Amino acid sequence: TRDPYADPKTGDYTISSVYFDDLYCSRVGDKADGVEYHQKYRVRSYAGGQSRLEYKTKVGNLTAKESIWLDDPMKDALLRADTEGVARYAGIRLMADALVRMKLDDLRPSIVVDYVREAFVDPTGDVRVTFDKDVTAYLWESDPGFRRRVLEPGMTILEVKYTGILPETLRKILFFKNFQIVSYSKYYMGWILLHP
Repeated sequence: TRDPYADPKTGDYTISSVYFDDLYCSRVGDKADGVEYHQKYRVRSYAGGQSRLEYKTKVGNLTAKESIWLDDPMKDALLRADTEGVARYAGIRLMADALVRMKLDDLRPSIVVDYVREAFVDPTGDVRVTFDKDVTAYLWESDPGFRRRVLEPGMTILEVKYTGILPETLRKILFFKNFQIVSYSKYYMGWILLHP
């Protein structure tokens, strides 16, 4: 079924993700070097106005994600890299973790990636099938008018996420055409385009 968050008229919704990186651009370096284990922080905002802090880790093709919903003062403190402001929420583990990275590694907003998502869900195996299009990126401290297109026109990113089992019907569709599974990072691709 269609994702319940989708606009009933268009069937999709917009997402804006502010990706954080440290003084050494470690998140970019890990991706470029093909490091098996990598992690990232981002503040993701939806068209409806809700935002959340997400911490994503990846080992090979296995991904884990932790997230918390943010109110405006929490979001503002994170986006300003205001360690004193973030420290007010240190009782929330994910905020405390981000605070440590801000203090030790100078973690701060780096790049904004915006796109349109069409998503479908299946409770069997907690499956989400997403189609992301119109992906653009710009530097956090620059004018959004200077955004770059990450995907070529007409291109779409298909992702299949599941925590239990992949339903047989979906598995047959995906593997019938011998699709090539690739690792794709919107953040990394945006960073490459914005740092020629």
